[in-house]
Amino acid sequence: MSSASSGKTPRVLACVLCQHRKIKCDRHTPCANCVKANVTCTPSTPAPARKRRRPNQDLQQRLSRCEELLQEYATTKPSPTSTETQGPDDPWKSAGKLIEDDGGVRFMDSYLWAEVHDELRAMREIVDNDDKDDDSYCTPSDAQTPDQNTALIFSDGGSGSGWGSSTEDLHPEPAHAFRLWQTFLDRVNPLTKVIHVPTIQPLIVEAATSRANIPKNVEALLFSIYSMSAIALSEQECLSMLGYTKDEAFKRFSTGVRITLMRIGILHKYNLVILQAMVLYLMSLSGRYDRHAAWILNGVIVRIAQKMGLHRDGDTLGLPAFESEMRRRVWWQIVLLDATYALMSGLGQSLLPRSWDTKEPRNINDADLFPTMNSVEARDGPTDMIFCLTNYEIAKLLLRYPGLESVILQNELGDPNSPPTAEVDAAREKLDELDEKLSEVIRKYGDLSMGPVHELAIKTRSTMMSKLRDLICPPREQPEWGTEILTPKDNLFKIAVSTGENSVILYTQAQKMGYFLWFEMAHFQIEVFLYMVGQLCTRPQGKLVERAWLVVEQFYQFHTELFDLANKPNGALAVFVLRAWKRRHEFLRATQGATVVQPYYISRLQKLVGSDELMKEEASSDKPPPSAIPADRAAPSSLDMPWEQMLGFADSTAIDWDMFGSSTQPVNYQGFANVGNPPTNGWMYP
Repeated sequence: MSSASSGKTPRVLACVLCQHRKIKCDRHTPCANCVKANVTCTPSTPAPARKRRRPNQDLQQRLSRCEELLQEYATTKPSPTSTETQGPDDPWKSAGKLIEDDGGVRFMDSYLWAEVHDELRAMREIVDNDDKDDDSYCTPSDAQTPDQNTALIFSDGGSGSGWGSSTEDLHPEPAHAFRLWQTFLDRVNPLTKVIHVPTIQPLIVEAATSRANIPKNVEALLFSIYSMSAIALSEQECLSMLGYTKDEAFKRFSTGVRITLMRIGILHKYNLVILQAMVLYLMSLSGRYDRHAAWILNGVIVRIAQKMGLHRDGDTLGLPAFESEMRRRVWWQIVLLDATYALMSGLGQSLLPRSWDTKEPRNINDADLFPTMNSVEARDGPTDMIFCLTNYEIAKLLLRYPGLESVILQNELGDPNSPPTAEVDAAREKLDELDEKLSEVIRKYGDLSMGPVHELAIKTRSTMMSKLRDLICPPREQPEWGTEILTPKDNLFKIAVSTGENSVILYTQAQKMGYFLWFEMAHFQIEVFLYMVGQLCTRPQGKLVERAWLVVEQFYQFHTELFDLANKPNGALAVFVLRAWKRRHEFLRATQGATVVQPYYISRLQKLVGSDELMKEEASSDKPPPSAIPADRAAPSSLDMPWEQMLGFADSTAIDWDMFGSSTQPVNYQGFANVGNPPTNGWMYP
């Protein structure tokens, strides 16, 4: 309809030149500005009228469908025929449903809410399609915009990382990538089994030749693999293979993990590859970062896994056989990690999703798995799943019998009257069942000729059973009771010594195999070692003392990083070791009457710490011994702390390490300041 027929005065626009120069136009033809500039005045044309949005019939239909579903949800109760048999605390459990969202998947227990979500997603797509031709509704792509929610957990690098926020320079050289991959296959994958090797290997090749085509989720997984491989290397191997130190390699690759996960936005975009990357990344933190923070991070992983429905078995959800099996492997590794970090953080059973029903992974090699298979049949003989299968049995015991933990904690109190005999007998019965089950797994699936992982599983079984039986044995039944165990503190000392001895046994076994020493050493807890050494400062004699000094020597042989006194916990430990040796040396000279041979690690620590000045100051100081440090100066994990807290493995970064040693005589800690505490530029920096 024309303006004349509508009765409206046509709108006169500024001319083209005035619009371009952004000056006021008198809206005449020609205008004064164009006359003054002696140029042709060209009237501008109005923009085409925006097409009015008309109600979309499909959209209205879907809105009506949503209303129907919500009304159904408000009025319908679960049908008894759709339920599964549950315990009294959880009488009903739906099968749930997986839905697609933003390129990933999410799990919902409620079918109705899943249907609502599907309808809303379809409605959003309708609106998006209607908006494609309308420039006023277009927004720039946010594909490369970091997710601000994820920034709550992961830092994207920044200036503090040394590499900025790009991952390009963090990738290993192609030849290095292949060698790291082989290290992962030999030393990491047999103990974790969270990836499918035949599926990932082509991605390694592609990443080594052309990284531009690698999706971000795959890039995150590759960085996690590189990080775990760097940890599995010795210092000499890392220098020889990569040309830089083990710490630098781990920092480089773990930074790549964090940056990539940050860019993906893992708090709202979920898929199995991302979850695999996060699980391996969390495993890489063991022994290298605050275990309490790592346990909290694992809670995020548990929730993401739950949101993806990994707590429900793939058969229940109607997923393909291959996908179901891989989801089982990832879920059970998450369960193991959660149990491990919970115990190391002084907690009992973690808050896993109620009524999770994910089956155990089957005894099958990666070579027998492929994405198009219709069913997965477990093997009756040995496979490379042997170590994981034994760990699953231990995890099931911890999950299904919380009374075992109760007995252990009561024993640690050192009270001869606790725990009750009935509880101890029940715990022993459960351990007998576990031992029988592990023996059956080893008998059916273990074969020493199949490689080092089978040897590790067989030897770990006997060591773990011995350790568990020792932990549930009441103090009154200990052979040292009445002689060297007279007080609760004596009992704690004995437990610390036994813990160290078990660790050394595992170290020695793994060292002989040549592959898995890194795995055993990753579980080293310096707080327990520190407690034991602190007790040696006031215990110069006894059988337990003899055993403890053997543990000290062997720990310094395996953990050469303890000589790095730039790390505050290592420096505090060195001070304690030297003080304890001074008392021990005096006792040996007084009883043996001969020259005492000084251990090599004592001589080395004396050079590093400055022993002469330290010993002189120690002799003239009125400071109380370590076991008598005043409570107002001691951190939560002081030497007299309750053992359940020490077994809870107090955060070494929370200890006031500066309280050890002299306040008057400076000790050469080689730059202890600002080292050993949680970094301030990102709480998940290892």
